[in-house]
Amino acid sequence: MVSFSSLVVALVGIASSWAAPLEESPNANITERGPSNFVLGGHNAVRRAAINYNQDYTTGGDVVYTHSNTGFAVNWSYPNDFVVGVGWNPGGSAPINFSGNFGVGSGVGLLSVYGWSTNPLVEYYVVEDNFGFSSGGTVKGSVTSDGSSYTIWENTRVNEPSIVGTATFNQYISIRNSKRSSGTVTVANHFNAWKSLGMNLGTMNYQVIAVEGWGGQGGVQQTVSN
Repeated sequence: MVSFSSLVVALVGIASSWAAPLEESPNANITERGPSNFVLGGHNAVRRAAINYNQDYTTGGDVVYTHSNTGFAVNWSYPNDFVVGVGWNPGGSAPINFSGNFGVGSGVGLLSVYGWSTNPLVEYYVVEDNFGFSSGGTVKGSVTSDGSSYTIWENTRVNEPSIVGTATFNQYISIRNSKRSSGTVTVANHFNAWKSLGMNLGTMNYQVIAVEGWGGQGGVQQTVSN
C-alpha cells in the first residue's frame, strides 16, 4: 500500500493502495513500505508459475497474519494501517485468481490486486471488494472487465511512504462497482485502460492479492493462484 500506501487520503483522505497507505500513516517514523518484505522462494522464469512474494506491512495495532504459497489469512482489531497478502515479484499483466471471504464489520478495508512500478513510481490498486470508505481523488474514466464496471481514479501522494522511501508518486485505482470476494482479475484490462487515459506504469515491482485496512475489526481468508 508502502501508503487502507494509502487509497487513501484519496479514497478516504480526500474523503488512496493495497504496501504507502491509502491513508496517512499514523507512525511518522515509517518511511518505507517494502524493503522489510521477503521472498517466499526463488524467482521463476515462468510468469506466475508459483507465488513467490509475501507482503507484510503493519504500523501497529492488533493484526494476526498467516501466509503460505497458496494464500493467506488475516484478522484484525482496531489496527493502524496495514497491507498484507501474497503474490509475485515482479508483477505483470497475467490474470490472477482469488477465492475466499472478505469479512469486515467496521473501520476501513480493501481487497485488491495491489502493486508498484518504478520509473515512474506508481502505486496501483484493482479493488475487488471494500468496506467503509468514500470515493475521492480524480475520476479519470471507467473500464468494464470480469463481469462489472470499474471506476478509475488517479491520486497524487506527496511525501508519503513508498517502496523507495518517502516520495511523491501517483496512485492508479480501479474500483469494482459490483463487489466480490472471489473471481479472476484480468489485470491487462486495467493496465490498458489506465494507459489509454495517460496513466502509464513503469517497470513492474511486486504485485499481490492484498488486504489493506485500518481501524475497526475484520477477517479475511484468500486462496491465490495464476
